[in-house]
Amino acid sequence: MSAKFNDLTASQKEAVSHFEGPLLVIAGPGSGKTRVIINRIAALIAQGVSPWNICAITFTNKAAEEMRNRVVAMNTPAGTHVSTFHSLCVRVLRYHGSHVGVGSNFSIYDDSEQTKCMKEALKTLNLDTTNFTPGKLLEAISLLKNKLEYPDAFAARASDYFSKIVAKAYKAYQHLLTQNNAVDFDDLLMKTAVLLRDFPAVREELSNRYKFLLVDEYQDTNHAQYAIARCIALGHGNICVTGDPDQSIYRWRGADIANILAFEKDWPSAKVVKLEENFRSAPNILALADKLIAANTSRKAKRLIPVIPHPGEVIIRQYEDEAYEADSIISDIARLAKNGVPYSDIAVFYRVNSMSRPIEEALVRSRLPYQVVRGVEFYGRKEIKDMLAYCKLIVNPPDDVALTRIINSPTRGIGDTTLEKVAAHARMHNLPLYEALKQTFAVTSLSQAVRTKIAAFVAMIEQFKPLAAGPVAPLMKKVFEDSGMQKSLEAGGLEGSAALDNVEELINAAAIYDQQIDNPALYDYLQQIALFSDTDKFDPASGKIALMSLHAAKGLEFKHVYIIGLQQGILPHERSKDNPDELEEERRLLFVGITRAKKGLHIAYTRHRTIRGLLMRSIPSQFLYELGASDLPSRDSFLAESSRDFNDFRDDYIADLPSRTMQTPAPSSASKKAPFTTDELVEHKVFGLGRIKSYTDMGENSIVAVRFNSGQTKTLMVKYANLKKV
Repeated sequence: MSAKFNDLTASQKEAVSHFEGPLLVIAGPGSGKTRVIINRIAALIAQGVSPWNICAITFTNKAAEEMRNRVVAMNTPAGTHVSTFHSLCVRVLRYHGSHVGVGSNFSIYDDSEQTKCMKEALKTLNLDTTNFTPGKLLEAISLLKNKLEYPDAFAARASDYFSKIVAKAYKAYQHLLTQNNAVDFDDLLMKTAVLLRDFPAVREELSNRYKFLLVDEYQDTNHAQYAIARCIALGHGNICVTGDPDQSIYRWRGADIANILAFEKDWPSAKVVKLEENFRSAPNILALADKLIAANTSRKAKRLIPVIPHPGEVIIRQYEDEAYEADSIISDIARLAKNGVPYSDIAVFYRVNSMSRPIEEALVRSRLPYQVVRGVEFYGRKEIKDMLAYCKLIVNPPDDVALTRIINSPTRGIGDTTLEKVAAHARMHNLPLYEALKQTFAVTSLSQAVRTKIAAFVAMIEQFKPLAAGPVAPLMKKVFEDSGMQKSLEAGGLEGSAALDNVEELINAAAIYDQQIDNPALYDYLQQIALFSDTDKFDPASGKIALMSLHAAKGLEFKHVYIIGLQQGILPHERSKDNPDELEEERRLLFVGITRAKKGLHIAYTRHRTIRGLLMRSIPSQFLYELGASDLPSRDSFLAESSRDFNDFRDDYIADLPSRTMQTPAPSSASKKAPFTTDELVEHKVFGLGRIKSYTDMGENSIVAVRFNSGQTKTLMVKYANLKKV
């Protein structure tokens, strides 16, 4: 092996030097997994494999970008394909999608667009969906797509009431997606898997192109991803998967831990290498993680062997309630900062996003810088979605969801009644809505004035189309100006000003894309941002404390980590109570959180916590007992309570807590006026201007939700917020 591989450990060298045939790398946290992958790519190339014939798949754009950069840094020839599963599928469907009903220049729908499409689908069905929201139906459909089950196949076996509703909704929803030349995220995987399964020529083409396949985070693959990888590798057997069953935390979105546990059954000749040396965490942090995960049965036994000799700081502490918990943690963070620890080396993790509120409030009071990693909020803002809808319509005119979003935004006199008349004409003649807009002369119920407005809209979109093959930023700027969006936002006062800044940021991002890509094009840019994920938003160089869910923390590391809310019903989550598989996943989730920490780990739980607006007694998490935390009450004292449903703890309302009494909200009366009204303009000294969205009277603990001009909605305690009416 080349001298450049000399700094690898023995197990890393074993994985890197393996040439042909299946390889399973069980990689514990902090074991240098990415290092093994990029060195393996370099080793394959050194042994004569063309970079063109190597494909490396990972799970986030950020991880793929890091991997690409590190491959380049190895001074290897260019040409290796490094991407996410979804990006690979976009590429495959762009060239071969017609086999599975996907046209060129297809749109990729995000969550809100999927919801809108589902609502439209439900309008066409005579269904009682009182108890089944679009979100619940989409969740069920997502699981079906992950299993490669098409609408008709599912309808044939649907037997109970809910399944029959899902079957009808699935068929109608999928029909609209096809009509709009659109796919959702699950379609990208399902249609690619079916394409490779049912069309041997396409499968052989991809298998011949990618003669060596490397799949990272294999424990998080769902059935569709498993099928894609298997189809590509079946022709040659050169598949290397890396992962750790102990870090499988995405069961709720279809990930199947059995894929990695059964790899040796799928590939009987597989070589197995374990990476057990941990280069990240202090020995006592690793000992805690090992102790926790040993309780799981669905795993491959391994140890976490510390390379770092010095012990870290591990603290498990109970607080009175979430306010004390937050204040104490922020005080401790301030101490670390005073001792020279950069804010960016510190993170706070929680099981659900709503738990960040007390931490955020304490940070604001302490004036400490922080960032909340919650995924794609920027792309969810109205003005950004409007801009992107214009762009989607330019490259994919059949996209009715994009069209209906912006045809009258900003207002141009084409209302819902007009649109419904045109839509009726479209349905009658089986036309996309955009094509029907070109035939308004045939819609006799429309006035000439309305026809003129529609014609102007169509002409505007048509003039944008030739520009879609060039740089993106200039086209976006033209869309912003010519559509009337810029003028409309400029007239929108303070809220419009914040929206203008957001659109400017979008155009700036497009300009950066233009500079980085040899042949920039609008369609490619839209595909890229459509696949933006949670941790892609995280900026480790921000100089700020990071707040994020345990799921979002996967793949990251920090010198000091705080994990809050270790109590039954939260971690483990209440839904895992009677499900052993989900309980094991909750344990893996905590394992992931613990192993993000390098030097300091602080685990917190409370005696009482506000749940659904009521202060309730907390039961310490069973994981705390498994960790051997001291000063815990006897588990026997909680046995009766732990068998009760989580909602029953409403009865455990405590009215006489020292110094933090919470009174039951009193009935409203005409004599008691709320201090804030809906849509009232207020100012916060940190978050700036915003409008009141809701006010909840809870005595001295009253809370208010404010939508700030930055686009963020914050829930604040009135007594701490110091909001000024404007």
